Amino acid sequence: MACRNPQLAVLRAHKRLELLSATERKLQQIKDRVDAGRLKGAEAIALRVGKVINQYKVAKHFELDIGENRFAFARKHEAIAAEAALDGIYIIRTSVAAARIEAADCVRNYKALANVERALRSLKTMDPKVRPIHHRTADRVRAHIIARKIARTSWP
Repeated sequence: MACRNPQLAVLRAHKRLELLSATERKLQQIKDRVDAGRLKGAEAIALRVGKVINQYKVAKHFELDIGENRFAFARKHEAIAAEAALDGIYIIRTSVAAARIEAADCVRNYKALANVERALRSLKTMDPKVRPIHHRTADRVRAHIIARKIARTSWP
């Protein structure tokens, strides 16, 4: 199912604009060097341009014209608009049949994964002083860990 997050759309649009602007500034510096005659040869110009384009990964949004003593660039406005149309859209894929789960429940479960991952990360790094636990029920294990937390935080 396809989902749309408006905040993510704003964030991605802002990030793309920053990357395009930064790339244009660096490409303009290269163009100024070529126009001044300080950078010559198609291969040398292409090497400089390649470093800039690969730095920000926005090569698909620029039209480049490199020659022996010339360099020009322009934004591909159609490609930028096509990518902008997809801002904030993400896909959630599940193996559960659509008849068994509603879209809202699927999204809620997906977002709950972040809580599970946070809990697992916490268990891995939280308290190296927790010794092996020899309890048989989940309630006893939970009580053991909570007691360790309380003991650790209540004593100076």
